[in-house]
Amino acid sequence: MKNIILLFAIAVTLFSCTINDDFGGGTNLQPVSFTVNLKYDKDQYNGLAVNTGNVVLTNTNTGDTYTATSTAAGIVSFTNILPGTYNVTATKAVTSEEFFNLFQFTPTTATVTFNGSQEKVIVNANIATTNVELKAARIGDLVIKQIYYAGSHATQGAVFRDQFIEIYNNSNELIYADGLYIGQLYGKINITQSAITLANGQYDWSKSIGMIAGADANTKNVYADYVMRIPGTGMQYPIKPGESIVIAQTAINHKSPLVDNTGIPLSVKNPDLTVDLSAADFEVYLGDYLLSKGKDVYRYDIQNPAVKDMEIAYWGRAGYESGNQDFLMDNPGRDSFVIFRADNFDKFLDYSDPSITVIDSKAKFFIQIPTKDIIDGVDLQNFSPSSQRPKMLPSEIDASFTNCDASFNSQSVIRKTKSIVNGRRILEDTNNSASDFVKLAMANPKGFAN
Repeated sequence: MKNIILLFAIAVTLFSCTINDDFGGGTNLQPVSFTVNLKYDKDQYNGLAVNTGNVVLTNTNTGDTYTATSTAAGIVSFTNILPGTYNVTATKAVTSEEFFNLFQFTPTTATVTFNGSQEKVIVNANIATTNVELKAARIGDLVIKQIYYAGSHATQGAVFRDQFIEIYNNSNELIYADGLYIGQLYGKINITQSAITLANGQYDWSKSIGMIAGADANTKNVYADYVMRIPGTGMQYPIKPGESIVIAQTAINHKSPLVDNTGIPLSVKNPDLTVDLSAADFEVYLGDYLLSKGKDVYRYDIQNPAVKDMEIAYWGRAGYESGNQDFLMDNPGRDSFVIFRADNFDKFLDYSDPSITVIDSKAKFFIQIPTKDIIDGVDLQNFSPSSQRPKMLPSEIDASFTNCDASFNSQSVIRKTKSIVNGRRILEDTNNSASDFVKLAMANPKGFAN
């Protein structure tokens, strides 16, 4: 009997130790108080306290959220928070008048949105506060409107062949798409920390071989494995206010039967699960690029002669090109995308990721894109709560994530309509994807969420 009691006592002790190890000691999963201190960017906005800033804490394990607003001193107080690991997102919208009163100069827009974020913040009885700096969100006239990355059913639909991305003119002026770049970003897709990562688990690019940007490698740059460019001489491809362009992986009607590049016929058992992209504005056809490298054209990369091809601006360093044979988006949602313009793209540097210690024939390189050139960007997130990934974009470009519910479910993510002015839809653009985007049950090129 004594042995049984002793074993029970040991088990209780071990369980208590596990709880303490997970949450810093002494919490026993009891609710705690937590404080977030909000300040504006110290470099541009003097580090002033943020009054009435909104903060959301999201538990990375359970998905539970807590919301609160800051005082005039920039203090956000939470009570009864369960210990755990949280992502912190902070936002503040400032009118032009408020902006002038705060910073003594007039902004270029009627409203300025500030965003800030932190990932993997520990909350427990021993860690009761964190500081978040808010930066002015990047506002662009062009926005990424819709991303259809999940694909359609693997046996009933078109699998991944029907993916597309849509770009929208959110301004009241005509904009030409000529020369616009689209980057598919690269980074770590798990939150495991190591000597080559930042605190959130993302790569510390300052540790890449030959990196010359120093600490700015992570704060003022992002990294892409694939970059496409819209062709044109400057005024060939107009986008009217309130209109968009669709860039298809393969610009065909995916509802109809097809014959792939090897001569094998394919059919879609349920056409309602996929989309018709035969009227897309552009397609990412890699056939000519692959042939120029002595490689075969991918069997599903079927060219539509009636749709203009995107230019392949970067598919890896020359001699170290990517093995990816098509514009494939990650179905679970582990990609990030940016649109940008650059007159000196050929001068952009590329680097291997920080895990590479010796450059050999198997090394891969990723092009460094300055965040100052980015017009808009979206961080996607894995649909599985147990497989979350760290952000690739800084908070001033995207303060959070958006995602579909699963892979191959025909969903897309699409911006909400903010307002309609004289028949023109103005889409949400606070540079906070969790607020700006919703899930569309069935992807709809050039459609709207509401």
